[in-house]
Amino acid sequence: MKIRLKLSPKSKETVINELKEAGIEISEDAQFILTEEAYRDENLRCKDGTDTVIVPLQDICFAESLGHDVFICTKKDRYKTDLRIYQLEALFPKDQFIRISNSVIIQANSIFRIRPALSCKFHLTLTNGTQVDVTRTYYYKFKDFFNL
Repeated sequence: MKIRLKLSPKSKETVINELKEAGIEISEDAQFILTEEAYRDENLRCKDGTDTVIVPLQDICFAESLGHDVFICTKKDRYKTDLRIYQLEALFPKDQFIRISNSVIIQANSIFRIRPALSCKFHLTLTNGTQVDVTRTYYYKFKDFFNL
């Protein structure tokens, strides 16, 4: 049996030793994943064509759902992910990322300019030059997040 591990550095060595003693193989391509309850991955696996790309969370400007596809956008590149937007919302740290519409989640420090608009909206310019809107549904959550 093969297992992939998602553990904090503190407990990883102990768990690896115990699993090896039990005859369990540890592999990155394993079907089963052993995850620590409080574990938070600092990277996201995405696709760039047929290649798998590891994108650090701090490099992500925003995630956007277009139809059935979800894209991760950094300052320079755009990658596809198999995760749905609600899964990304649960995965991303709540103090760093905020959902601004049904289809967009942004990283808070990727905002370059906030411009108020009519009808309880904001127009945002991100550090990569992309312009996105905070919709009316997420307007008050956005204001609370940034204490506006």
